[in-house]
Amino acid sequence: MKTYVLGASLWLMSAAWGFAQPTPPVMPLDRAVELALQNNKSIKLADARTLAAEARSQEAKDRSLPQANASLAYSRYSLLGPFSLGAPDADGKSALTIPAGAFNATIGGLTVTKEVFGGFAEKSAEKSAELLTKASRLDAKRNRSELVYTVKDAYYNIVKLVRSTSVIDQSIKQFDEKEREARNLEKEGIVTANEVLKIQLQKNNLQLSRLQVDKARQTALYNFNLLVGLPEDQTISVDTTLANPVTTAEPLSNFVTQAVQSRPEVEANNLRLQSAQELLRNTRSSLYPHLGVSAGFNYINPTAHLIPEAKSFVSAWNVGAGLTYNVGSLFNMKGKLNSAKLAINQASLQGQQQTDQIRSEVVTAYNNYQLALEQQTVIRTAVGQAQENYRLTESRFRNGLVGSTDLLEANSFLLQAQLNVINATVDAQLAYQHLLKATGNNLN
Repeated sequence: MKTYVLGASLWLMSAAWGFAQPTPPVMPLDRAVELALQNNKSIKLADARTLAAEARSQEAKDRSLPQANASLAYSRYSLLGPFSLGAPDADGKSALTIPAGAFNATIGGLTVTKEVFGGFAEKSAEKSAELLTKASRLDAKRNRSELVYTVKDAYYNIVKLVRSTSVIDQSIKQFDEKEREARNLEKEGIVTANEVLKIQLQKNNLQLSRLQVDKARQTALYNFNLLVGLPEDQTISVDTTLANPVTTAEPLSNFVTQAVQSRPEVEANNLRLQSAQELLRNTRSSLYPHLGVSAGFNYINPTAHLIPEAKSFVSAWNVGAGLTYNVGSLFNMKGKLNSAKLAINQASLQGQQQTDQIRSEVVTAYNNYQLALEQQTVIRTAVGQAQENYRLTESRFRNGLVGSTDLLEANSFLLQAQLNVINATVDAQLAYQHLLKATGNNLN
């Protein structure tokens, strides 16, 4: 009776603990990707670079607008003698007369200037900044694609660890049963104590592997929370359903062609090449004469009033045009021109190198994906063979025809085959996602 009460108490305690520790909700993969895109610091940094590029583009546009300057100055003058301006009227008074002594004067002006032709400098600067802004947006798009793949890689790695844990737990339970059977067979004299000891040792090894996989899962979950922007101590679970990967019959050449045409890095590098060409055009603008126009208004008010009264100030407006030419550009522009040309060559070579790398990446991803599909067929066949081998060996062990060594070997083959199925399925999913990323497809 006491034993029953104690067992019931332990059951109630375990039930209460189960209610106190509910199973965390399952986070779907698409939700994890969404959180990562919202919270990941590398994405925020890429967006900040894009905003900075847009600001530089706006600065280039602002520099092409007309420049307006207004000025207002106050001075106090002391004349050594009287000053008259204009012919005297009938009463003998001049139009403007300033008596000797001190007086206040306010001088104001407004000037608007605009460069009409500057050797195409303004247009090329605007175009270069605009191209770099578009390239920055494409860089951000590439970073998003890389992040999505990284999240999927981390997610599937957790799935792999969770599924592996389930397989190992099931194997440990089977070894518990095998240990009980071996002890019974030992009592009947069919197996020796050494055979039982080998089974116990193998079970201990499985428990050690279980601990290692569990710690790896905890580490993976911690890093996953950091990746998607969740609190470090938040507990989540993943969807362990493993769908069969999509098979494709498209030839390799189609994927390579699509990658060269669709990868954002290729388009971004083309834009940077065009930007370098515009910078060369901007550098050459110093070799051309520059033409500018201006218009202005000025007044001089020889009184203390800020707003002058009628006929008490001198005002004038002006318009003008100016042509300038930097003679020194005839002999001091060689270095700048060579640097601009080298920048174009470097951008072109980087584009060619990048295209070669993309082709290599696509070929590798395609072959890895095909290999993953072929491995699945072989591994699933091996699982069936391992199951049949274990069934026959277990039957012989019960009849005393084979020792525990053969049984442990058969169980090891079966366990490894089951783990290989999990790894192959997950690896095939990741290989397909890598192929999509390599060809420039949107992974969202």
